[in-house]
Amino acid sequence: MENLLFSLHTVFPLLVMMLVGFLARCLHWIDDMGVRKANSCVFHVFLPLLLFFNILGASKEEAVDLKTLLFALIAILFIFGVMFLLAPKLAKNRRDRGVLIQGICRSNYAIYGIPLVLMMYPDRDVSIAAMMVTVAVPLFNVLSTVALMVYSNEKRPSALHILKGILCNPLIIGTVAGFLFWKLGLSLPTLIDKPLRQLSTIATPLALFMLGASLNFTKAKANLRLLCIGVTGKLIVVPLITLSAAIALGIRDVSLASLIALFATPVSVSSFPMAQLMGGNDDLAGEQVVFTTSLSIITIFLWTFVLRALGYLG
Repeated sequence: MENLLFSLHTVFPLLVMMLVGFLARCLHWIDDMGVRKANSCVFHVFLPLLLFFNILGASKEEAVDLKTLLFALIAILFIFGVMFLLAPKLAKNRRDRGVLIQGICRSNYAIYGIPLVLMMYPDRDVSIAAMMVTVAVPLFNVLSTVALMVYSNEKRPSALHILKGILCNPLIIGTVAGFLFWKLGLSLPTLIDKPLRQLSTIATPLALFMLGASLNFTKAKANLRLLCIGVTGKLIVVPLITLSAAIALGIRDVSLASLIALFATPVSVSSFPMAQLMGGNDDLAGEQVVFTTSLSIITIFLWTFVLRALGYLG
């Protein structure tokens, strides 16, 4: 019951924010141009700041669980690799392929990760959950950028063009900057740190509000097949494969909880503005976020309940 309540308390507020954005669009308080400009701000300013401060806040005092971090790195690369092979077979339209890849492979760890693990283990060290950000977020963003750029149009981009897109991605810049500050023990001056931290708190509510404002359910039917594939892959297939492998390798308790947060959480909210700005099917991207976020209320509870019942989460 505790895990069910946590899932409800975590996911339901996100749904409310999207609903408010949807109502604002229905009442004509915001239009297409307003949504695109606001999403540009989310992508270029607020989300990079959120990632920067998430990494900067990771503890240096506890020993790093290298085994779990290495497993996460390999698992992410494996899932993206498999999806790069399957995407052309699953989606005929090139603009759908990159969105489908990031929809199945990329989770909302930056927002869900640490709070989910803290809920499971409020009295235990959860530094592994914070350190997971330094592995997962760069990989998710680099590989999603590659997927979206490769399948953004009919002309295949050059390696140099893809590299430029990666290096100029604001989410990657925010992640790298956060890691460098964390590694070198640097901090921002208080006069700058405080207002930037306040701006970073805007990222999640504004991204979800804009997602709601962008929803067009009349197009969901057109994307129904890919939407079903994406939701099933993200919430069931990927967690089943990765968590089974982790258990087989002896990963348990807090470390396993961190992997639940990494692989069983909904599609990243930032996948929508990223798809919109990089030429992907933003309707499909938005629908993936909405449906995985909604259904994760059930699936996160089930994954946690089953793994605890089997004794893998002590």
